[in-house]
Amino acid sequence: MQINNINSTQTNFKSKFVPNKYLESAFENAYNGNNRTFVKSIKAILNDGKQDSIELVKGANSNLHLLVNGKIKEESIIFSYYGNPSIDVIEKYAKQINNLDIYNGAYKNLSNKEKKLVQEDVNLIKSLTENFEDSTNFIDNILNRIQKMKQKIDKNTKQEIVTLKEIIFNKK
Repeated sequence: MQINNINSTQTNFKSKFVPNKYLESAFENAYNGNNRTFVKSIKAILNDGKQDSIELVKGANSNLHLLVNGKIKEESIIFSYYGNPSIDVIEKYAKQINNLDIYNGAYKNLSNKEKKLVQEDVNLIKSLTENFEDSTNFIDNILNRIQKMKQKIDKNTKQEIVTLKEIIFNKK
């Protein structure tokens, strides 16, 4: 029996962001704030299975609009004291298109990569807990491990923000 090779072409459905100063501002602010929600939001939009064009533009009355294929989907006041309006509209839109509850809490819903990063620390905490009766400085040891876990996750978040920015701004 003869088997012919199958030449398959991979169809890649990915939305794209239009790089501009508002999007760059969002990335800078997210980097400085270790904003995991921003990372999850960008990933949700990029991997939504569509081929949308997403753009942040200044509208009338000092509003920032998030346009999807030229249509306004979200807006925020540009001169906001409560954070970065670019991040705000991106996260709001991502919540609309994503049914998962990935937006509450700085360290909730760890990705598989993040879980692997902190697995050793989790195992050590388990060991400390199992040997609680013999442990000295138990609470300090646990708190130190938790702090190390947060540092690893924060470092990973910064790396992911840099990678996503390189992809979107074609700097790779």
